Amino acid sequence: MNSLKRQLIILLVGLLSIVGMLAGSISYMLAKNDAGELLDHQMREVARSIDEGSQLPAMQARFFSETEEERESDFVIQSWYESEPVKSTRPDFILPRKSQTGFSDLTMHGKKWRTYTIVYPDRTVQVSLSGEVRREIATAAALRSVLPIAGLIPLSWILVAVVVGRILKPLDAVTAAATQRDASSLDPLPAENVPQEIAPLIAEMNALLLRLGDALESQRQFVSNAAHELRTPLAALQLQIENLSLCQSREDMNARIGELKAGVHRASHLVNQLLRMARFEAENASARHNADLGQIVKTCIGSLIPLAEKKGIDLGMVRDEAVVIQANSDALRILFDNLIDNAIRYTPSGGRIDVSVISAGKKAYVEIADNGPGIPEHLLPRVFDRFFRASGQVIEGSGIGLAIVKAIADRESAEVTLSNRTDGAGLIAKVALSAS
Repeated sequence: MNSLKRQLIILLVGLLSIVGMLAGSISYMLAKNDAGELLDHQMREVARSIDEGSQLPAMQARFFSETEEERESDFVIQSWYESEPVKSTRPDFILPRKSQTGFSDLTMHGKKWRTYTIVYPDRTVQVSLSGEVRREIATAAALRSVLPIAGLIPLSWILVAVVVGRILKPLDAVTAAATQRDASSLDPLPAENVPQEIAPLIAEMNALLLRLGDALESQRQFVSNAAHELRTPLAALQLQIENLSLCQSREDMNARIGELKAGVHRASHLVNQLLRMARFEAENASARHNADLGQIVKTCIGSLIPLAEKKGIDLGMVRDEAVVIQANSDALRILFDNLIDNAIRYTPSGGRIDVSVISAGKKAYVEIADNGPGIPEHLLPRVFDRFFRASGQVIEGSGIGLAIVKAIADRESAEVTLSNRTDGAGLIAKVALSAS
C-alpha cells in the first residue's frame, strides 16, 4: 500500500533538489561571468593607470621579489614607445603587441592569455592575465556563490519531512480513530483541523456511518418485530396441530384441518411480506428506465382478478391515460400489487374497486378506490407503520403491505396518500409520480 506521506516527501524533496541544482547552476554561471567581467574591468583600469611607464619599475621590482608561483598569478604589464624598447613587469616574458585598443585572447608558450590593449598616439599599453589564473579566480568566486544553495538543499529535505508530517498529523488522528474502533462502533470520525481537501471525504464517511447505524437499527427493529409477529401464528399452528389429536369425528377433523390450512396460509403470507420488506431494505439502488405506467397497472390488475372474482368483487380500470415514467417497473408492480391486494382484502363481497391512471402535465397519478369500510381518520397517519393494522384481526393481514408500499415509494421518489372517500364508504389510495 502506497503511503501518501512518503509520496509527498519524495516528490517535494525531488522537486526542491532539482530546483536547487538549477538555481546553483545558474548562480555558478552568473557568478563566473561576473568574476570575468570584474577581472576585465580591473585589467582596463590598470592599463589606463599606466602613465609613461612610471609605475613599471616598481611593478618589475615587485615581480622579481616574489616566488615563481606568485609571479604566475600576477598581471603582465607591457609598454611600447616609439624610440624605446618594450617595458614589461616580466622582461623575460614578452607577449605580442596588439595594434588595436580592446580585449583579445592569445596563446603563448602553450597557455592562453586574456589581454587588454590601449593604443595611444605615442605609445601602447597592454595588460595581460593568464587564462588559467583567470579561470581559477572566476571558479572560486562562483563556488562561493553556490555553497549556500548546496547547504540549503539538505536542510530543505528536513523541513519538507517536518512540514508534511505536521500537515498530515490530523489524518493520523483520523486513521487511529478508524483502526482502533471495533465493528459495533459507529461514532463519527474526528474532523477537526483536517485539510480542506480531505474534509469532504471525512464528512461522507461520517454520513455513511450514520446511514449504516440507521440501517443496523432498522434491521434490529425489523428482526424484533418479525419475531414478535411470527410468534402468534406459529403458536396457533402448534395449538391446531395438537387439537387434531383430540378430534372425535371425521367432521371435527376436517374442520380442524381447514383451520390449520388457513393458519398456514396466514403464516406463509406473513413470511412472504417479511421477505419482501427485507429485500427492499437491503437494496441500494433501483434500475430505472422508461416505463408505460398504464401497462404496469394493467399487469397488476390482471394478476389479482382471480382473487377479486373469488370474493365477487368488480375490479377494473376506469381511466387509462398514456403516461411514460422513469422508474423501476418491478418495484412499482409490487407497490400496486400491495395496494390492490389490500383493497380486495378490505372490500366486502359484491363490492367494487376502480383503478385510474391520470396524466397531469409533469405529474402522473394512479388512484385505487374501493367501497370497503375505510380507515378511521385518527389512524390514517399510522397506516404505513410496520405491523400496524387499522381493522384489528377481523380481516386477515400482516400489517406489512403498506410499509412495503411506503419503502418503494420513497425509493422511487413517489408519494402515496390514503384518504377516506367523501362520496360514500371506502378508501382511495393515490400514488403520485413524475412523468417523463
